[in-house]
Amino acid sequence: MRKLTWFLTFLLVLGVASTARAQLGKPISTKAGTPEDKALDEISSTTDPAQKLALIDKFNAELAHDEYAVLGLDLYVSYYSDAKNYPKMAEYAEKILTVDPDNYSAALRLANAQFEAGNVAGVIEAGEKLSGILTRYKAQAAPADADPNWATLHKQSLDDQKDQITYVQNVMFNSLYKEQAPADRAAYAERIVAAFPDSPYAVPSEVMAANAYQQAQNNPKMVAAAEKVLTMDANSADMLVLLADYYSSSGEQLDKALAYAKKAIQVLPAAKAPQGVSDDQWKIQVTLQTGAAWSAKGQVLINKNDLEGAATAFRTASPLLKGEVNAYARNLYRLGFTYARQKKIPEATAALNECISLNTPFKAPAQQTLTQ
Repeated sequence: MRKLTWFLTFLLVLGVASTARAQLGKPISTKAGTPEDKALDEISSTTDPAQKLALIDKFNAELAHDEYAVLGLDLYVSYYSDAKNYPKMAEYAEKILTVDPDNYSAALRLANAQFEAGNVAGVIEAGEKLSGILTRYKAQAAPADADPNWATLHKQSLDDQKDQITYVQNVMFNSLYKEQAPADRAAYAERIVAAFPDSPYAVPSEVMAANAYQQAQNNPKMVAAAEKVLTMDANSADMLVLLADYYSSSGEQLDKALAYAKKAIQVLPAAKAPQGVSDDQWKIQVTLQTGAAWSAKGQVLINKNDLEGAATAFRTASPLLKGEVNAYARNLYRLGFTYARQKKIPEATAALNECISLNTPFKAPAQQTLTQ
């Protein structure tokens, strides 16, 4: 007997072909000299693509029965992988999973094919299939004739696949950047979290869902996703700022908004730049987020009629927000409005006139407040 790993690029076989040993994946072997063995040798040694495909077709027509059905389909997956024909590779990986829903290798290859093909929905679905396979594998009970070390081997088989599983999680997350529709991107992101809640990509996926819902102007789902992030990572500066800003601007849950704003101001100085973001870019982002947190704090305080505290918060926010004209103009309007309520007319006039000089949505309300 011999293992056919020499031509199955992604056939990840763990353990041996025995129900008594824990394993993730099913090893495939042939007996030397059989028609199957000879056909596989011929396929492997053939270099002409057209001839190789013809031999694979012949194998599937004549020999791919019973235990060799999956093997026959896997020959197509390998062939189209080499040809970089990723839609066809995905098609045959799907066929394997139809025959064998727990085929770990096919799920890995399906995710790879869909990612290379740029099929976002396909990548997410492949990841969900892999999640189901892993869930069922973890739930397996030791058979009656199990090896004494079955539990250890069972766990080790899963641990050995950490890099491959992380790869699939990675391509699922990176596929989100290819989805242009915010609502769809948010839905896909939440499916990643549901499939792999303990993944290192769970928090960033839920953050992306919250931001996408904000872009889609779906405030209820945005709030739910952002609050979910904070249950997963209480120090998520992005979500602390987003919720502090939303709650303070809408006049909802002001105590929570104030707590989130204060915490954001506290954690932002130590926040780490995400992978791929330069130090300079990150410094700019932290500065803007800190300014937004101070402005949210000021908005809460003005709602609580603490005018001096609000003015101080808005003054603190102002220089931090100069890099984003709309946020800067909104803060100027808030500051001018606060000064007006304090009867500080020269200060209010200066802040409101500067806001009016900027071409933003806050020009009109600033003009109205100045007139009044």
